Amino acid sequence: YSVTGVQTCALPIFIVCAGDSITHGIISTNWVGMLESRFPDCRFINAGVNSELAYNLLGRIDPIIGINPDIVIILIGTNDVNATFGVRSTMNYFTMQKLPEFPKPWFYKEILTLIVRRLKKETGAKIALASLPPIGEDPNHYSWIRIKEYVEIIKSVVEAEKTEYLPLYETMTEYILKAPKKQCIPFDQIGNAVKYALWQHHMMGKTWDEISAHFGYHLLVDGLHFNTKGGMIMADLASSFITNVKNANS
Repeated sequence: YSVTGVQTCALPIFIVCAGDSITHGIISTNWVGMLESRFPDCRFINAGVNSELAYNLLGRIDPIIGINPDIVIILIGTNDVNATFGVRSTMNYFTMQKLPEFPKPWFYKEILTLIVRRLKKETGAKIALASLPPIGEDPNHYSWIRIKEYVEIIKSVVEAEKTEYLPLYETMTEYILKAPKKQCIPFDQIGNAVKYALWQHHMMGKTWDEISAHFGYHLLVDGLHFNTKGGMIMADLASSFITNVKNANS
């Protein structure tokens, strides 16, 4: 830490944060931007792309490898889970994202493993996989069970490939379970909520937190993306990992 309390890197390092819209930060709180302010001497590359699945991230892994990053933080899989909620959702993702297989848990595990192995083989980066945030904030909804299934897949890849693990799911669910109960929008309305949130933020000037409060969420804006508190949880976990890597190299 510096005398001002701002975290800095002893030497400039390249940090890639890879994922989907939750990482991209255009339709939610930008946790990568939070990291940039905390580590001003580090170079951050935001490699989040809206709507992508793990397969799509693997398809653009070459440019990430070409950067030769020192640290890679991966948060990917929410769309892989979303793609399993009904035939219509599966076909939409299969068609729009040009997938070679229908989205399934085993396919996600296979692709996530390939991503990590390529990064390990072709870079010297320290790698961290974050577990997935919940979809919606209703602990009794089946979406939480499905997310937990994918979180266990991430844990298995972390164990097999000896990477670091950022317990995003665990931290967020613990917060939600302890927070006062709220009446949030039903799961089957999340798609409409995302569109509404985009309109309210980009056209009407509402903050993500204002939209989150409108929908009755603690950590999410629209059932999928982070409000400020949700983004801070992810940024805090990533900050701890970056700091540990920095200290190990100092």
